[in-house]
Amino acid sequence: MPQSTLKTFKWQLSLISAIALCSVACSNSILTAIAQTVKTPSPKSDVTLFENIKILPSFKPDPQVLRGISGGTDEVQKHSGKAQTETGSCIGFIDANPDHRITMLTEFEYLNIKVRSSGDTVLLVRGPGGSWCSDDEGDRNPSIGGKWLPGTYEVWVGSYEKNASFPYLLELTETRQK
Repeated sequence: MPQSTLKTFKWQLSLISAIALCSVACSNSILTAIAQTVKTPSPKSDVTLFENIKILPSFKPDPQVLRGISGGTDEVQKHSGKAQTETGSCIGFIDANPDHRITMLTEFEYLNIKVRSSGDTVLLVRGPGGSWCSDDEGDRNPSIGGKWLPGTYEVWVGSYEKNASFPYLLELTETRQK
């Protein structure tokens, strides 16, 4: 190979190597910048999602708090069996399986189940005595309160819009709402 061709080849090889190295360095810088800009929720090791619970009256602490992610693709009516209940409209979208199972070991004279979320959530509770829905409490946080029979209740926390999902807290309290 002539000397000038060899120099050109080495120069091209150096240029290609520099471009490749810059690509890696630049993409790492870009990824680092994106990671610093976008806040991704990081799961905490001590936080459990989609828990089931067994409770008795006078439970402590009050409120009991369960956590999850709302949403799904099934219409609430598919699981409630009706469009409307005494506690609200059965609208929105939930998962096929319940998010929580709450077992009430005895009757509760009063218990309130409330969702707290930054998104527009819906609530379906199905158990002894029927199904109850709530699409909000005036502030996009659904709630169902009253007297509860003993037994296991399936609880779904959904989203008003299909395929939308929001982290939530599900609060169980014996304190009456004002």
